[in-house]
Amino acid sequence: MYRTTDDNFSIDTYISFLEDKVLKKLYRRNHRLFYIQDNASYHKAAQTYEWFKANRKRIEVYNLPPYFPQLNASERIWHYTRCHATHNRYFATVDELNQALIKTFKKIEKYPNEIAGLVNPFF
Repeated sequence: MYRTTDDNFSIDTYISFLEDKVLKKLYRRNHRLFYIQDNASYHKAAQTYEWFKANRKRIEVYNLPPYFPQLNASERIWHYTRCHATHNRYFATVDELNQALIKTFKKIEKYPNEIAGLVNPFF
């Protein structure tokens, strides 16, 4: 699950992502989401913890230990993305970069088996 934005990542954009993408797309009534996040500064901010506390009946958050990228499946996806979308490529504009990333993410959505070997160790 991803979202594009022209803004820099921040507490506000992260909380907006949690509300608009994670809860709206994944939450089902009378169920609870189990959400794993890394240690980005906006993940650990007081405002983010307040949001998780206010939504704890719907979503439970788990933080990965610091400096353990091998436990973070998204690190493998980012590596795949860099290899297939950005490595040794020049982008004249931010829009060109975004289009390359979106094309790669859409390919992953259409052909999830493309990355199955990367994420299987986490299941």
